[in-house]
Amino acid sequence: MNSLERANKRKTRAMKILDELQLIQKWSTVGDCYLVGATAYNLIVSPDIDMETFSEELNPDKIMKELASLINNKNVLELKFKNYMESDFQGFYFKIIYLDNQEEWNIDMWLFSNERQGALSKDLVPLMKKALSNTTRQAILEIKEALLQENLIYSSIYIYQAVLDYGVSNVTDFLAWTKNHNTNGLIPWKPQ
Repeated sequence: MNSLERANKRKTRAMKILDELQLIQKWSTVGDCYLVGATAYNLIVSPDIDMETFSEELNPDKIMKELASLINNKNVLELKFKNYMESDFQGFYFKIIYLDNQEEWNIDMWLFSNERQGALSKDLVPLMKKALSNTTRQAILEIKEALLQENLIYSSIYIYQAVLDYGVSNVTDFLAWTKNHNTNGLIPWKPQ
């Protein structure tokens, strides 16, 4: 099985988890919910799902009440909340750890104000889908898999930038690229 086939298989698993937990439906009760990140781009390597929800009224206790019912699901191992309103993120963060076939899936969920400024993952989704080809998707997946195998951690946004804007096509070239590019913090990158 190649990296594209593995990513398709992970995407299918991610969508089944979302459906079972009814997360999109739960988040839609508080605002406009978007599937973002690797799941939205079909670039999943690590078992991870990312969501952003935007609302007129930031009411984290309302969504926590929606999510609280999930503790009765034997596969939900953890449910967390953190207030990041006074940070660069300017939002409320929720996390679920979900066990699927002996693999722990990390589900990151953000609640933001409709007025939030700055880099938003939801804005990146259509641009990434347009920019990706099978060749660039495969290069990204192979870099992410190699980094995971070596226990090297880089935010995926830098891998996307390196491949799509700089033509990086393998992990060796990516690691060389990181020596000349800042790979820390939030960046407002969009594919060119």
